[in-house]
Amino acid sequence: MIKKGSYTSNFLVLFSGSSFGQLVPLLFAPIIGRMFDEEEMAVMANFLALASIIAIIAAGRYERAIVLPADKSRAMNLFAIATRIILIITILSVIVYFFRHQIDAFYEEGKMADFIYLIVVAVPLYAFTNLFTEWLIREKKFKALTYAGIARSAFVSLFTILFGYFSFGPAGLILGTIVGLFVALIMMYIASRKSLDFSLASKSGMLEVAKEYKDFPLINSAHAFTDLLFGQVILYFVITRQFGLAELGLFVMMSRYLGASMKAVGSSVGQLYYREASERFSAGENVAPSFFRSVRLVSFFAVPVCLIVLVFGPEIFELYLGEDYKRSGEIAQIMIIPLFINFVVSPVSGTPIIYRKQRLAFALSLAGYITGISVLLLGDYYGYDFYNSLKFYAAVQSVYYLVLFFWYLKLTRSKS
Repeated sequence: MIKKGSYTSNFLVLFSGSSFGQLVPLLFAPIIGRMFDEEEMAVMANFLALASIIAIIAAGRYERAIVLPADKSRAMNLFAIATRIILIITILSVIVYFFRHQIDAFYEEGKMADFIYLIVVAVPLYAFTNLFTEWLIREKKFKALTYAGIARSAFVSLFTILFGYFSFGPAGLILGTIVGLFVALIMMYIASRKSLDFSLASKSGMLEVAKEYKDFPLINSAHAFTDLLFGQVILYFVITRQFGLAELGLFVMMSRYLGASMKAVGSSVGQLYYREASERFSAGENVAPSFFRSVRLVSFFAVPVCLIVLVFGPEIFELYLGEDYKRSGEIAQIMIIPLFINFVVSPVSGTPIIYRKQRLAFALSLAGYITGISVLLLGDYYGYDFYNSLKFYAAVQSVYYLVLFFWYLKLTRSKS
C-alpha cells in the first residue's frame, strides 16, 4: 500500500496530472498541425522565447528560494519581494513595444511586429505562474499544481484551435497560450490564498532575506536568463536568420511534441526532487539517494520513447502532424541523444541551487551554450545545410549535458 504523502504518492499525483496535461496537446496536435504551417509555428516560438526570457528574471529568481527556508515568515518575505519585482518588470516591459520594428528587422523574417504588444500580458502571466508554482510546491499542494497544469494544457489547445478556425494565424497560437496561462494562474491563486499571509512580510524581513539569498538575483537569474537566451532566443534567431523560418518551425514542432511525451515525468520528478533534496541537505543527510531515484525514474520512461523515435521518427511525425512535418521527425532523430540526456539531467538541475554552487553552474551553462551555437554557425559558414549543421550541434550538446550530470552527481556526494 502506498503511504499518503510519501515520495511515491506525491509522484503519482503529479505524474497522473502531468501525463493528462501533456496528453491533451498530443491529442489535439493533428488538428493544430494541419491548421498552422511551419512559419506560423516559428513566429509563435520566437515571440514566446522573447516573453519567457523577460519573465524568467521578472521575480529576481527569488521564487526559486521559497522552498528553502524552514520558517514560513521568511518564505512570505521572499514571496513579497518577488511580487514587487514582477510588477516593476511588467511595467518596464512596455518599452519592448516601441522597438517592435527593430526586433522584426533583427529576425529578418521574424514577422513579430504585429504581436509585440502582447509581451506586457505574457510576461506577468509567465512570472506569476512560476511564483505560485514554487509556493504550492513548498506547501506540498501537488494536486492543485496537477489540476492547474491540466487546465492550462486544455485551454491552450482548445483556444488555439478556436483561433485557428477563425484564421488568426500566429496570433492564434500566441493568444491560445495566454488564455491557458491565465486560467492556470487563477486556479493556482485560489489554491494558494489561504496559505498566503502577507502580514508575515515586512520591509526589514524582505531586506534580510534579500541579502541572505542574494545569489538568486545576482547569479541564478543570470544563469536562468542565459539558459533561455542561448537555448531559445539566440538558437531560434540563428536558425531563422541562417536557415529560414520554415526550418525553425520544423525544429520547434519537434521540440514541442517530442518534449511533451517526456515532460510529464521530468517536471513531476524535478518538483519532488528539489523539495526532497532541499530537506535532506538542510537536515545534513545524504542527497545522493534522492538523486539516483530521480534519474532512474525518468530514465525508465525516457528510454522507450527515444528508441521509438530513433527507428520511426519521420513516419510518426508525418502520420500524426501531417506530411509537412515529416522533416520534424528527421530532426528528432538527429537530436534524440542530447534530448535524452537532457531529460535525465533536467529533473536534478536544482542541485547546484541547493548546494549554493550557482556561480559554477552559470559558468558551465555559458560555456556549453556558446560552444553549441558556435558549432551551428560554423556549420552554416562552411556550407553545410541545416540538418548536417544540427548534427554537430547535437554532438556538442550531448557532451555538455553529460558534464552537468557527473557534476551534479559529485555534488550530491559531498558534505556541503
